Amino acid sequence: MSRSHKEMPPLWRVQELFLLSDKYPSGLEWRVKKACNAAGTQGGRLNKATGFYMVCIDNVVYLAHRVVYYLRTGIDPINTDILHEPLNKQKDNRQSLIVSKKYSQKKQDEPYIPFVS
Repeated sequence: MSRSHKEMPPLWRVQELFLLSDKYPSGLEWRVKKACNAAGTQGGRLNKATGFYMVCIDNVVYLAHRVVYYLRTGIDPINTDILHEPLNKQKDNRQSLIVSKKYSQKKQDEPYIPFVS
């Protein structure tokens, strides 16, 4: 199954808007007041249909766990899939995320590489 991911905005822009947070399951906290979000509140909203947290940056919607990975590593995850551990049913971004090559590029025998925060 091939997946298409959006290129992330520049890292400085993401760092300007968000902090990594252990307070919220999205893993993000607003650094500044933006639209109807006060500084210090949870960054991102839960999409009940998919179960993933979504966040809007400059009118483009991103999966919050990809933004969390980007903030943790400074690497744009454009060529990788960022997955939640199988036991993380709530898709809590504060827990470990798994980094994998995109499904379209991945070899069948290639193992997952865990990313621990």
